[in-house]
Amino acid sequence: MPLLDLSQATNLKRVKFLRTRPSIQWITTTLQTIKSKNLQHITIHQSNALPEKFEGAGFREWQSLDRLLVQSWTSHSIRPEVTYVAEEGGMGLRDHVPGLLPELTRRGLADLVEVPPLVIWR
Repeated sequence: MPLLDLSQATNLKRVKFLRTRPSIQWITTTLQTIKSKNLQHITIHQSNALPEKFEGAGFREWQSLDRLLVQSWTSHSIRPEVTYVAEEGGMGLRDHVPGLLPELTRRGLADLVEVPPLVIWR
């Protein structure tokens, strides 16, 4: 997927990524293009399609995102929000966030928000 360059969006206040297809690396790279001094809120909505194992390149992508979100909080007090749909009878994203975003979680800098399932109209 091509890079989304947000460097010209100088009045950008909120950004939300619906993580169903783009890679975590794409989200991290896109966030790095933001130059707006007005950014106040970053939301990442993760679909519940998570890999069974968190290792290798996918895990390193989450670690890079973790470092960038901690840096955003440290430099600009931007508290990220991670939204997810609760899964029935199993581990959902909420259970995996400490492993995916360890520094952000350890410092208590992320808001984890359960949202209702998205309705898709056909």
